[in-house]
Amino acid sequence: MADVNVPRSGSLGYKPKVRADRVYPDIDNWPEADEPAPLDFPTYKAGMTRVLHVDDTEGATQGQEVATPVTVLEAPPARVYGARFYTYDPNHGKQVMTEAWTESPSPELQRATDIPKDGNLGNLEDAKNQPGEIDEVRLLVHTQPQMTGHGHPVPANFETGLGGDTEQQLETAEDLIGTQISPQDVLDEGQYTDAVAVTKGKGMEGPVKRHGVTKLGHKTQKKRRKAGNVGPWHPDTLSWKIPLPGQEGFHNRTEINKRVFDIGDSPERVQRDGGYKHYGELESGYILVKGSVPGTTKRLVRLRQPIRKDENPGQVEVTHVDT
Repeated sequence: MADVNVPRSGSLGYKPKVRADRVYPDIDNWPEADEPAPLDFPTYKAGMTRVLHVDDTEGATQGQEVATPVTVLEAPPARVYGARFYTYDPNHGKQVMTEAWTESPSPELQRATDIPKDGNLGNLEDAKNQPGEIDEVRLLVHTQPQMTGHGHPVPANFETGLGGDTEQQLETAEDLIGTQISPQDVLDEGQYTDAVAVTKGKGMEGPVKRHGVTKLGHKTQKKRRKAGNVGPWHPDTLSWKIPLPGQEGFHNRTEINKRVFDIGDSPERVQRDGGYKHYGELESGYILVKGSVPGTTKRLVRLRQPIRKDENPGQVEVTHVDT
């Protein structure tokens, strides 16, 4: 009988499987953009529903009304409370030069971070006087969960990228500090976006569920839900590729090229009777994204400008939303 050859299960691109540092995600890579505007927008995952829309993709159902599952994201305005200025060192890469904070931070922000109430916008003027030293400018943004249906008391604060060259980034940062940005300022209907979030945590799991390895036969060893041969006696070290038990879920993950079906300011259009399960009723703007996105209900999902596909096929004609 021929030997059974089974391809390896799981992608090595998802290594290492470690817990995220915090409950909302970090973004390390930003696309290149000519327009001086924020490159991502924070939303909260409310649930999923189904929409009827006219199919505008090539295929047998083009031009017909089809049903598609979408994720409902609540998108209240985000507030820009500062900017961070980076320099570039050939030996150490990007280094933080200074930060500038608004003179009137919101009371909710004080629960998440400690910044002076009178701000330090003088650092912005210092940065403008030496533009040659600055390599990149990023915005400091915080969410406003008090405007959502779940009403979490502590906002999430993080930095977001800016498009344009350095001079445009300085001007844009000066204009946006202390103001609010809406999802329409960042995203367009019909475009592709990258959904970045922390996945649902599942705690300690074995190699069968964590890596998808096949269970051993009942005559093989005393245990079935384990890896078989994990390595030689010498050298007595385990390769990082060996499927071992450990943390499953609560990982920082990015799903690319998710299409934005609809962006609106009236939650009544997607409101569900009695609210969404484990979330409640929407109280601010919303975004409908085709398919699923990482994370559990109420979790922060950051929609970044696409890093691989920057085309916009056009607006989607949504005819009905299941509520």
